[in-house]
Amino acid sequence: MKYTISALSQKTGLSIHTLRYYEKEGLLRYVERTESGRRVYGEASMGCLLGVLCMKQAGMTLPQIKAFLDVTVEGVATLPKRLEMMLNAREQLAKLKEAVDRGIQLADFFIGGCKNALEALNNGADPEEAFPYITRDGIIDFPFLQTEEGKLAPASPPEDFELRQSGKKVCKTRTTPKKKI
Repeated sequence: MKYTISALSQKTGLSIHTLRYYEKEGLLRYVERTESGRRVYGEASMGCLLGVLCMKQAGMTLPQIKAFLDVTVEGVATLPKRLEMMLNAREQLAKLKEAVDRGIQLADFFIGGCKNALEALNNGADPEEAFPYITRDGIIDFPFLQTEEGKLAPASPPEDFELRQSGKKVCKTRTTPKKKI
């Protein structure tokens, strides 16, 4: 089956501009031209494009994908290089997953703490004692650590926090109240 650029755009959800860019950058290959010079995409083009989209989904940048495609056409001798490239892409995704998981963990910590503080407020207690990290002065006393890469990352909640909310173990609450600043 042959596709015009409009049909390929509709089939893949990519804009015509993106398809032309991919072709110009050497990512979309096997593009044929009609006698009048119009682009025509066959099954080989579609397969190449789907491969590019899969590698992009796997976290590879467009230059990395181009390099992968370039070595692929050199044959089976490049299999070790291709394996290395995919292992590197996977490693980057694993790092990204760790960062996302850590972000979700911290968001859950603050969501639980806010719920706990709101419950304390509704029960006439001091919400800042229920969740001392968020006070009327803002977020205080939640230390940040410097990572090996030199970036700041939130530290883990202290050991003396236990999970509680409405009798269920949901959010962390300090077992001994902290002094206010």
